[in-house]
Amino acid sequence: MLWRLNEFWDWFWYYRKGKIKYRFWDEGNTFSASASTGEISVWNCYGPTRAAAKEMALYRLKQAMEREPKEQELVVESEHIAIYREK
Repeated sequence: MLWRLNEFWDWFWYYRKGKIKYRFWDEGNTFSASASTGEISVWNCYGPTRAAAKEMALYRLKQAMEREPKEQELVVESEHIAIYREK
């Protein structure tokens, strides 16, 4: 039930308004970040500070959005997520 509330919150406050959602993890002496627009997500963006990790995530997200879409095949599908791989 909690994941549904979280998904609704993401849709309503972030993705619906065109915002980017960031998440951060402190891994000791580095930070890891992920960024998502609701359709495209990037993760494993590292930096020595939280701001540097956020900048790397934004850069990789911009690259992913500008990239030409390639043909994809379905790898795993469950009730909540589907994972695709480029052919």
